[in-house]
Amino acid sequence: MQPSGERLLERLSELPSLPAIYHQARDALERPDGSLDAVASVLETDTALSARILRVANSALYGLIAKVDSLPRALTMIGTEEVHRIILATSVVSVFRDIPLGAVSMRSFWEHSIATGVASRAIARRLGQTGAERFYLAGLLHDIGRLPLYLLEPETMGQALQAHREHRADLQTLETQMLGTTHTEVGAALLTQWQIPAVYCEAAGRHHDLGEDDYRLETSATHVADIIANSLRIGTSGTRAVPVLSETHWRRTGLEVDDLRPVVELTLRTTQDVVSAFLEL
Repeated sequence: MQPSGERLLERLSELPSLPAIYHQARDALERPDGSLDAVASVLETDTALSARILRVANSALYGLIAKVDSLPRALTMIGTEEVHRIILATSVVSVFRDIPLGAVSMRSFWEHSIATGVASRAIARRLGQTGAERFYLAGLLHDIGRLPLYLLEPETMGQALQAHREHRADLQTLETQMLGTTHTEVGAALLTQWQIPAVYCEAAGRHHDLGEDDYRLETSATHVADIIANSLRIGTSGTRAVPVLSETHWRRTGLEVDDLRPVVELTLRTTQDVVSAFLEL
């Protein structure tokens, strides 16, 4: 029997929640009288998360001139908004990091996600956008909806992947046909369930949309970045097929063809260092 898309969305509650330390750190950041020292004190109770945050802060993603070796120093150098994004990113990675997928390598999944995030951030910087790490996080989370599909419906997703590879059928179309939903719908629902800001929910839910609409710039940058990551064959979330470029998303970014070369070069130069920062023990 074909799984019900509605039932599958209801089953998202079976998945792990974001770790309590994420909520504790977010609350500390949002308190009017909060300080970075207070946030650091919260984070230091989780040594693995603290180490990962330090590695990310010292990675090519931020390009700090001098290496930082303490959380308070890292938080001071990066700032509160970026701290929140790093904590969110590392928390999401930690939720799924050690869960066996079977159909797809978890490391390969995150390599693709990180490459998309790096490319999206490079696009933002090319366009002179402030808060470029916001674009990185949108790219990082864009395919998060595939993980619940692999975990909750492994047999059906295995069949979908086989059909995709043998017949070159579009994987998202197969998701709809075989599961009654798509990874984009599931991703947006999961991030909404986790109370993640709407900008990231839209990027996860609409980065494959091809129609005319008033997309957030982060969504359109993620759409283009996903194409770049697939073209470079850096990791995979299940398919390396290069998505169709949406003229709407392309126009929304304001990119010119000549902008692509430096974006691709920065993506190639930066991705593996960021992968190591997020995934190595």
